[in-house]
Amino acid sequence: LTPRNLLQLLDARRFGTFYRFVFFMCREKGQKSLTVSIAVDAWRLALTGRFRLLDQWCEFVRMHHRHAITEDTWRQVLEFSRVVHEDLSNYDPEGAWPVLVDEFVDHMYR
Repeated sequence: LTPRNLLQLLDARRFGTFYRFVFFMCREKGQKSLTVSIAVDAWRLALTGRFRLLDQWCEFVRMHHRHAITEDTWRQVLEFSRVVHEDLSNYDPEGAWPVLVDEFVDHMYR
């Protein structure tokens, strides 16, 4: 088994625990958030095969987001990847998504 295959076998709850762990392991000492570069690399590692819009998401964040990625945003990206359809048809703009997610959806509709 490759590390990626192993991650795909984890059930949703255990994967959520792993995903939160990735955030904490990737933080630089004394920091509460991740740099964009580290977050994108970590998303690619953790969410490949689990988030159908991963490539578009990572490209958008790299090109349009200059601020650090907070723990809340990190967690919400996993939820977004789980519940929103690839065509974004069930995305609720009134939902409690981080601004970065709202901006991504707007970008995808352009």
